[in-house]
Amino acid sequence: MTYYGRWTYKYEEAARQGASGLIIIHDTEPASYGWNVIESGWSGASLIIESNLPLLDVESWISNESAQKIFDASIMKGEDYKTLARIKGFKATSLDLNVSVAIQNKIKKDVSKNVVALIPGTERKDEVIIYSAHWDHFGIGKAIDGDSIYNGAIDNASGTAALLAIAEAFKKSTPTKRSIAFIALTGEEQGLLGSAFYAENPIFDPKKTVANINIDALNSPGKMKDLTITGYGQSEMDEYAEAAALKQDRYIIPDPEAEKGYFFRSDHFNFAKIGIPALYASGSYEGFDTSIEEVKEINENYLKNKYHQPSDEYDSATSDLSGVQFDLQLFFEIGFKLANENYFPKWYDGSEFKTARE
Repeated sequence: MTYYGRWTYKYEEAARQGASGLIIIHDTEPASYGWNVIESGWSGASLIIESNLPLLDVESWISNESAQKIFDASIMKGEDYKTLARIKGFKATSLDLNVSVAIQNKIKKDVSKNVVALIPGTERKDEVIIYSAHWDHFGIGKAIDGDSIYNGAIDNASGTAALLAIAEAFKKSTPTKRSIAFIALTGEEQGLLGSAFYAENPIFDPKKTVANINIDALNSPGKMKDLTITGYGQSEMDEYAEAAALKQDRYIIPDPEAEKGYFFRSDHFNFAKIGIPALYASGSYEGFDTSIEEVKEINENYLKNKYHQPSDEYDSATSDLSGVQFDLQLFFEIGFKLANENYFPKWYDGSEFKTARE
């Protein structure tokens, strides 16, 4: 999956093309999460950045099963709409159906904050390495098994805690030549809103922002042999990650589920869009004491039973943070190296983000 497969792009492009509304058909396999995630994340109030960009009158989702009922009731009954849509030169066709939509919205203007901290460099203060993580989750939502509090322990209290731990480590370490910034971003769950706002209104000059290290949903069950890089092959940040991983006797691998489009689903993407080389990685494939199969089962269980659900909560009796600590030591190592050299990591030839940097 590329950015063009993401729901945010579909809404944006439909509005640019002048559509009144858009119905997204949810398909669990390519999305990598079930319909329950749509229900929990999109059944209440939602946020949007105030801007001059065009908006749809109606943004909506339906399940795959409901979509099939619509097609079965239309003149396309018996046709495979997915196959038709894949044909080059496909053009929209009327279903010969009418739909009536009525929505009553209560609009509230409010302010949510990106929280920024800076440790100034000793020599080149205007050159900055940015660590980022999103601090938002869903708050109170649809009750599941009597629980309506969406804690977001892994997604993304883990990343927010990581920012604080890495910041503390830098404060206790030797001062760096370049500056280190820490940004806790808002509105990620609503469509990367906080990082999108920062990309449009950067505090630090993007041309002098050395790199972004983004931390989102750390879920390693103990120390991991691997460092899985989401978006591997985009920039020289891969090489910095590999060097740090080798010091921990680890190996790096590309995201084995690249088809799910994770590179476009967290805040590093908006830093990349303005040309800043971004690293999004964690140990998530093979543990020193946990097999590939066991790690896969743990990850699948999280996506099925905890992701964007009230059950994503911290349990001191079962949580093993040694793998998280291992990743944070690696993230610190990368940032410390970048903060004490003159070099700016580059995008590889062929990366769609290279032009923005140059």
